[in-house]
Amino acid sequence: MNQPNNEVRILPQVEKACGLDMHKDKIVCFISDKNGENQHTEEFRTFTEDLFYIRDTLLKHGVSHCLMESTGIYWVSLYGILTEAGINVTVANAQHIKQIPKRKTDRKDAKWLCTLVLHGLARHSFIPGTIQQALRELCRNRLFYKQGQSKTKNRMIKILERSNIKIRSVASSISTQTTMGIIRLLAQGCTDVNALVNCSKGTLKTKKEQMRKALQGKLTLVETQMLQMLVADVDHNQKQIDMIELRIKELTNEHYKDVAGCLFSISGIGEQSAQVILSEIGDNMDYFPSADHLTSWCGLAPGNNESAGKRKSTGVKKGNKYLRVALIAVAWAAVRMKNSYWRALFAQLKKRMKGQKAIVAIARRLLKVIYKTIKQRTTYQEKGIAHFLELQQQRYTLQRAKL
Repeated sequence: MNQPNNEVRILPQVEKACGLDMHKDKIVCFISDKNGENQHTEEFRTFTEDLFYIRDTLLKHGVSHCLMESTGIYWVSLYGILTEAGINVTVANAQHIKQIPKRKTDRKDAKWLCTLVLHGLARHSFIPGTIQQALRELCRNRLFYKQGQSKTKNRMIKILERSNIKIRSVASSISTQTTMGIIRLLAQGCTDVNALVNCSKGTLKTKKEQMRKALQGKLTLVETQMLQMLVADVDHNQKQIDMIELRIKELTNEHYKDVAGCLFSISGIGEQSAQVILSEIGDNMDYFPSADHLTSWCGLAPGNNESAGKRKSTGVKKGNKYLRVALIAVAWAAVRMKNSYWRALFAQLKKRMKGQKAIVAIARRLLKVIYKTIKQRTTYQEKGIAHFLELQQQRYTLQRAKL
């Protein structure tokens, strides 16, 4: 007796498709129709004329859909050329469409990508528009310059400490006007302690005697020259940061002014954090089906790890690191606000988890508020600690009623 064929089959969703395996100097193209016939495999270089030749090849074979991995930045140019030609291009996360281990070649990768797009099994990555992409590049470059600024100042501290100039033992930060003024004089070869101490401003005026003791060290000629170069690096970085911030403000005021105003109403969000949020997720929440989807995309949602009916502990998923860092900073600012809802919630969460884990939970809830605020174009109303206590009382009453 013949057994019924209960095999689950996934039917093709498109007539003809193409898989593109992207590399720095090579692109492998695999074309096939839904019946697995009329297959064509070809390798191309990555110069501009080759990208246009790929476009012409796809149009010649009547390809309507193609799939490529979002690896590095190699996909960007070809994506623009193909979409302008009317081809439906899916850019997918490489983690979601991995090939079977030990069976990987460039040609097999291209064939696998073609198979996925034929059967509609590839999810499209979020690709920002032109304005948002420009804002994103500016915000990320500002971050890179600020990180470079911090590294340069740390090198300054190392040179000063090696010469036993203990400025950081008196001043709270090397970035203050007093400390930078002293460092500039030291870089110019000034050894007069009185002249150095007279740079003190603000609260450091009351610590002149301590500062005089801290400046008793002596720089060598090489250390003075190194300090000169580091001061020049600091000035250059600051000039670049100022120029980038000016352009960011122009773009934000021109295209995101109303949305940025809504974001400012949320606890912990300032001008720079609002700019980063808009650069990473934009002002159109239609790309994200729900707030939970957005938190997962950002990397603030916990992953799932269940086996044999048991749920195992797992950390947050990988996601947009730039947005996640900004939201963690926003969360810390929100929980430091006196009598705020977030401060009370953080205190409650810390009773059953570590502070770092609790702040991630706060950041996730804040991102949900951001999602709703941008989607509805409304302002956030901080309800304070009284609202948190009211919710706690309602939850307690409900639990008592179930007993």
